[in-house]
Amino acid sequence: MKTNSKTSLFLMELIIVILFFSIASVVCVQLFVNAYSTNESTKRTTQGTVIVQGLAEQFLGCSGDLNAVSLLYDTDETYPETDTAKGIMVIGYDSDWLETSADKAPAYLANITVTDENGNALPEDAWSTGGTMMVAQIEVRDASSGEQITTQEVKHYVPYRLEETD
Repeated sequence: MKTNSKTSLFLMELIIVILFFSIASVVCVQLFVNAYSTNESTKRTTQGTVIVQGLAEQFLGCSGDLNAVSLLYDTDETYPETDTAKGIMVIGYDSDWLETSADKAPAYLANITVTDENGNALPEDAWSTGGTMMVAQIEVRDASSGEQITTQEVKHYVPYRLEETD
């Protein structure tokens, strides 16, 4: 009779150990899933920030001329939303963050919207007219959900130009 009680005690201990390891493994799996999810989100935010910063630098490097920025990309042919005369430019990126056309269903969209300092649309000659403060709102969104990944506002002042006199 003593051997029977020892066997049942051993089985009870074994069941408790298996239960403990099962709970510990579930917790570990959840930690790995959360870590993966956080990693993917961080990668997306980081790459979106790199794209936004690059577009901001190009905008400033082109002295606020959205036409000049659009020449660096093939946006006029692929994205009908792009209208540089109205201060709007759209660039699409695939899931690997490579530039892609609209017909290939981009995963991410980068938008540049240029307005004046009051948020009004700029006149077409704003890039050549002095005394204009241009504000470019640059953002990257997830194309499928519309979720904003990152955004940046860039300001560029077009100074008055001295005309040559004879």
